[in-house]
Amino acid sequence: EVLEKVGLLLHIGVMLVFLVIVVNSKHLHIFTAPLNVMFSRRPDGLGAVPEMRSNGKVLDFEEADPDTDVFGRGKIEDTTWKGFLDFYTCTECGRCQSQCPAWNTDKPLSPKMLILDQRDHAFAIAPYLLASEEERANLPEDVLALAGKPLVGEEGVIHPDVLWSCTNCGACVEQCPVDIEHIDHIIDMRRYQVMIESNFPSEAGVMLKNLENKGNPWGVSESKRAEWIEELASRPVDPIEVLVIDEKVPDDLEYLFWVGCAGALEDRAKKTTKAVAELLHIAGVKFGVLGPMEACTGDPARRLGMEFLFNMLAQQNIETLNEAGVKKIVATCPHCFNTLANEYPQLGGMFEVVHHTQLLA
Repeated sequence: EVLEKVGLLLHIGVMLVFLVIVVNSKHLHIFTAPLNVMFSRRPDGLGAVPEMRSNGKVLDFEEADPDTDVFGRGKIEDTTWKGFLDFYTCTECGRCQSQCPAWNTDKPLSPKMLILDQRDHAFAIAPYLLASEEERANLPEDVLALAGKPLVGEEGVIHPDVLWSCTNCGACVEQCPVDIEHIDHIIDMRRYQVMIESNFPSEAGVMLKNLENKGNPWGVSESKRAEWIEELASRPVDPIEVLVIDEKVPDDLEYLFWVGCAGALEDRAKKTTKAVAELLHIAGVKFGVLGPMEACTGDPARRLGMEFLFNMLAQQNIETLNEAGVKKIVATCPHCFNTLANEYPQLGGMFEVVHHTQLLA
C-alpha cells in the first residue's frame, strides 16, 4: 500500500513538473497545435493575402489615420493573435525550411527561423508586453532595451535580406504540419517597411513607380499592349483578328482573355499569348481582350507590401471590367489568375476566372 501511494504521488508530481517545463520549452506546441490548426485559414493559407487590418477592422485607406492606425507590423506587439499562436505552435521540425527555394539556393531566409526568432523575442519582452503603461517604467533595463529593438533592420529581430528573399511561393505554408502561415508574417512586415519606413530594394522602387504611372512593371506605354494583336492579324498565313473591347462586351462573347503585363509586353511571353489566342480561335471560343484598357492586376505591389497601390490598381481594373459587363475571364498568367480569382473578391470584384489550361482541356 505504501509503495502504491508513493508511486501515485511521484507520478502526479512528475506530471505537474512536466506541465511547468513544457510551457517554457518548444513542446508548448502539444497544447497550441490543435488550436492553430482549428483557426487556420480555409481551405489553406495559400491564395489571397489577408486584407490589412487595424484596430480590429479592415483598413480603409481613404479614412486611415497614421497616428492611430497600424500599417503592417513594425513592432512585435503589432502581431495578430493568430501570429502569436503561430509562434508558440512551431514544432521546429524544419519541413518549411527544407522546401524553401530561397533557403535551398543559399539565401538567408529560413521560414523556421523567421518564426522562431520572433517567438524568442516575444518571450524575452513578455514582461513589457503584459505590463501597463505605468508599470513599464519600472521594468529591468535589459527588457526595455529589447522592447525598443526594431522588428526588421540590420540590428533588428529579422534582417531585411531575410524579408526580401521570400518569393511568396507558399511551399512553407503547404508543408507545415501545424498550419503556420509564414507568408502572412512576411507580408505584414513588408507592408510596414514599404509604406511607413520606405525601406525596400532599389529595384522595387522603379517597379512601383512604373506601376503607378504606366500600369505595368516596365513603364512601357499602354499602346504597346495591342502590338501582339496586330502581329496576329498581319500574319501572311492564317491571320487572326482578335476583338478589342472598347466599351461593352458583345452578347455573343464567352470570355474576356486577360493577357497580363508579361503576356502583352515581354517578347518571350507574347509567343505564349499568341499561341493561346490561336488555340481559342481554333476551338471556336468567342473571346475578346481589353488591350490598352488593361492594367497590371497589382499583384507585384501587393506581394511587395505596397497595399495602397494594389488597392488603386485593383479598383481601377474592377471598374473597367464592371463597366464592360465582363462575367467570365480566362487567364494565362498564374499571378493574374490568383489575383483576379482570389484577391479581387476582397474589393468587390466577383468574376468567374478559369486558367487557359482548364478551358483548353
